Parts: sequence; C-alpha cells; structure tokens
Amino acid sequence: MTKHRFLVARQIGAEPFSYTRTCLDTSLVERLRSTSLDDMTDLDAAYELTRLAMVDLEAFGTGGGETLDDQEIAVLLRTLPAVLKRLGVALNLPFRDFKSFKSYWKDQGMSDSYAARRSYVNGVFGPVLDQLDEYHLHLRQSRDQTRRITDVTRRRLRDGLAGAWWGGTLDEVQFLSRLYDLDNLPSHDSRFANAARDIWQHCINNPADWEDDWIWHDERFGLADGDEALLRFLAEMLHPAVRTDTAEVERLHAFFNETLAHDGYELIEVDSISGAPVFAARTIGAGVPGVMKNLIFAADGPKPEFVLGDAINNDVLIVKNEQFCLVYSQPLSASGLTWGEMISWWRARESLPADMPDNEVGRALYKRLWASLHSDPERPKWLSPEQRVFRTYCELYPISETGASHPALLPQVYLHMDPKTRKERGNKDSALGRERMDFLLLLPHGVRVVVEVDGKHHYAEGDEASPRLYAKMVAEDRALRLKGYEVYRFGGYELGLNSAPAMLRRFFTELLGSRP
Repeated sequence: MTKHRFLVARQIGAEPFSYTRTCLDTSLVERLRSTSLDDMTDLDAAYELTRLAMVDLEAFGTGGGETLDDQEIAVLLRTLPAVLKRLGVALNLPFRDFKSFKSYWKDQGMSDSYAARRSYVNGVFGPVLDQLDEYHLHLRQSRDQTRRITDVTRRRLRDGLAGAWWGGTLDEVQFLSRLYDLDNLPSHDSRFANAARDIWQHCINNPADWEDDWIWHDERFGLADGDEALLRFLAEMLHPAVRTDTAEVERLHAFFNETLAHDGYELIEVDSISGAPVFAARTIGAGVPGVMKNLIFAADGPKPEFVLGDAINNDVLIVKNEQFCLVYSQPLSASGLTWGEMISWWRARESLPADMPDNEVGRALYKRLWASLHSDPERPKWLSPEQRVFRTYCELYPISETGASHPALLPQVYLHMDPKTRKERGNKDSALGRERMDFLLLLPHGVRVVVEVDGKHHYAEGDEASPRLYAKMVAEDRALRLKGYEVYRFGGYELGLNSAPAMLRRFFTELLGSRP
C-alpha cells in the first residue's frame, strides 16, 4: 500500500487566486464505510485511516498544522469505526469532528495542556494500532513491506529515550540538518517559510513551545511511519559528530539493538572516524561484516598484480597492469554503491568537465565497463551471456540521472588474488578459490549480492560433465555465503534464449524490490 492512499491534491478557487490543497478523498472513504475496496484489504485501510486520524487530531490539539478540514475529519471518523468493526476491533469516540473534539477536551480539563491532549490521542489510537499489529496477519496482502517496525517498538524506543537528548552535542536544527533538507521541508508555523526556521523558533528561540518528544510525532520526519527514517535517525544519534561519550554510545547502541531485534533489525558498525564507530542499520543476519577497502574490477587486459603495501593496515598496492583495471577506494556509505556515486567518481577520475551532463558521463562509464565483459571477436553482433546480463540491468536501471539512486552492477570484481599464475602452480587450482566474481551489487546495510554466469567450462571438461568442477563451484559458493554474500547463478543456456531479457528484468526487480 502506498503512503497516504486516501489523500488527493485539489485545486481550490479560481485563477488567478487558486491554490492547491491536500484533501481527503471523501468519496473513496465513504465507499469504504459500507464495503471493502477491490484493491486494498480492510487491514491496510484501517492502518492508513487510523494513522491519519491520529496525526491530524494530535496536530489540531497541539498547535495546528492538520491536513484535513472539519468536514473531512468527520467523514474519516464515521468510516474508521466501521472498518475496524469488520476486523473485530472496537473504536468508540466521544466526538465526531474537530469542533466536537475541542469541546470534549475542554469538558475533560485538557484545555491548558498540549501534553494531556497528545497523551489522550495516543491513548485512544495506540491500542488500536497494537491490535492491528497482533491480529489478522493473514490479511496483510498489500501492506507496505518496508514497515516492519511496529508501533509497539516505536513507543518502546521513545519511552526508553525519555530524558535523553537525541541531538547529543548538537541542537535540533544542527542534528536534523544532517538527515533532512530542512530548508525544503514545510513549516507548521505560517510565519515561516520552512522547517529550519520553524524548528529554530519553537525549539531554540522559545524552547518551551514544544514538548521534548515532539520529533516522534512530527510527520515531516517519518519516525512514526516507515522504517528507513527511524533507523537512520537512531544510527545518527550514535555518530561521532553527534556524541563523544563512548560509554553513552555503547549504552544506547545496546538499547537500540535489544529493542529493534523483535522486528528483525540491528545497528552495526560500518565505518569509523578517528577511532569512533559509525553505525548503519541492516536486517538481522543479512550483509557482510567489516568495511570495504578495495574494490578492483572491470579488468579489460592482463591480470593486475597485487602486493600488500602495508600489511598492518591491510593496504593493497597494484604493482603491475593497474592501467587495465578500475579501482574504487571511496568510503562506502550505508546506502551501498549507486550509479549516482559511480558517475561522480568517474567524472573526478577522468577529470571530466563539471558542466558535462550526468547522462554523458554515464555513457562513458558504461562503455568502459562494457569493455571488460566477455565477447566473441568473430561474432561482433553476438551478445555474450555476461553482456546480456549487463545490458538488461542498465536498460532497467540506467547509468544516468534516471537510475542514479539504484545500485551499481559492477562487472569482473576481484575477490581473491593469488600471486602465482596457474602455470606456476603446476596447473592446480588456487587455494583461495574463485578469483573473480562476474558481477557484484553493493546494497544498503552491508548486503553484497554476487551474480554468476555459468558457461560450459564451469561444469564440464570438454564435452563431458565434470563432478570435480561442479563440486568446486558449489564449495566456493558455500564459502561466500558463510561470509555473508548472497550468490545467484544463471546458466549460459538460459541467457541465450529470447526470453532472457524479460527473465532478467523480473529477477532484478524482485531482488531489489524485496529489500527493506
């Protein structure tokens, strides 16, 4: 389910005095009141409407900024109990719209307390969300799969951090600017043009305006919504630029991991700054531990020769044939390695003009990577299986502005390096096993995906099937998987079929679309 399925943008008024406002799709919501929707489960609808009601009622009761008007919230509050009733979840509200909600809080003695009204709203809708998390798991057919962190876990995190300043040594604006473009986020205060000014006014200039835990409820920052924003927020709390007390970092790290473990996440060390750890999130049990240091790939000539330039620091030095391969040694971010980052690296490496469009830089990079793939000089128009994989991926996720946010598919990546040639080893296999990976994807949270293309030489000697070669191949796969790599194999035969491009598109779409 997409976020804000029940919200639509509408043009209000006539030109030249018209404006666009986000409104509730009242006809869709009214229809949901009497019957389920064809393309959405009742559970998904209940989640969306409950969160929307919770956020808007809290905003209305704590300083404004609600999305809906009085008539729209009335439609939502009429429909929500009916949908919940179909799921066996009870919700009985003592008000029917914003106006009657205000009368209710006055009658209940909450007129002078934002905190009391916020606590009341959370107390009404929190248990509903808990029940939706616990019940009817079989109905979750279209719920956003990236939302694995339950509202129970979010409240545990929030409660566990009560009294602990999430910004560390930074103020609110300084900390949030590390994660968000505050100048381009909206303001909840009509006097200011953006979130940066809004937050400065109410948190720094007038620090008593907002409750200490306001960040957890502000929809601009998504901590109550999807997983990614919350995980990035928690990891940033532990960053050396934010916190310098190592004991406090260790305590918070342990608390975060203990709490997130119930929903399948953990924060792991992915880098360091001046000896202090830098953390990122990943699903538990996924990814390769450690920090990437040397990415040597796309050799289009003789094999490069390596030595340890500094054995203590594990620094690799290429002493021969470096001109025939590419070396990426930039720090790898928690988001992995994308085409956008590769375009920036290639522009700097080749000293290309700053005003050269990214699409042109991407075409030059594509040409260089293509040169490293296996080809048959006697059949220049024939696509080898490796070329088929690479071309299909780049058609799906181009090396351009269009595909900049997608993972880079790197060909011919060196995994091991035996200084001896096969001839020098007496025609024996290297003790290190597979030397190069056909393709490598570096995904977020330390996930590394290997894509192998198997020609006849992988499983046969001449025209005879070779149990020895097959055993060697699966043994190397086991070793990679035990290190945390994911390995996917394609047969050269299937990549030569007319259906191969469609099959590859499905594979890459499902592979990358399944990632949190």
